Amino acid sequence: MNQELFDEITQWQKETFGVQFTPLSKIAHLAEEIQELVADLQENSPYTRLEYADCFILLFGSAAANGMTYEDICNAINEKMIINKARKWGKPNEQGVVNHIKEAQVSDVPVGEGMIHLTKEEHRRQIIRGYAEMLVRFKRL
Repeated sequence: MNQELFDEITQWQKETFGVQFTPLSKIAHLAEEIQELVADLQENSPYTRLEYADCFILLFGSAAANGMTYEDICNAINEKMIINKARKWGKPNEQGVVNHIKEAQVSDVPVGEGMIHLTKEEHRRQIIRGYAEMLVRFKRL
């Protein structure tokens, strides 16, 4: 995916479906496409790759309808990968799903002249978000 393809997808969606389609309506459509993708995967269909494409197109369209640009999406993905890499992960459940381990430990974090209480995970996210924002600003220089 690149900027040009993202712009082509989102422009085509606006021209074809109009502005009455919302981020949530695109997600509702995405839910239908995911069911088709699941069916294709279960049937080992040769068209599975096209169902993946439908899902990506709708997800990008929803993000764009919610005001996100290509750059915003790339930055959010990078930020989330930093967060995911810093997490601890559990064991797969019966369906093979692996979730991160949620930490409930609370820490006091200074803010201005006061303190706020954050879980360890929230504190880590704050630190990582600040680091990610710093990287984005550095890339723009």
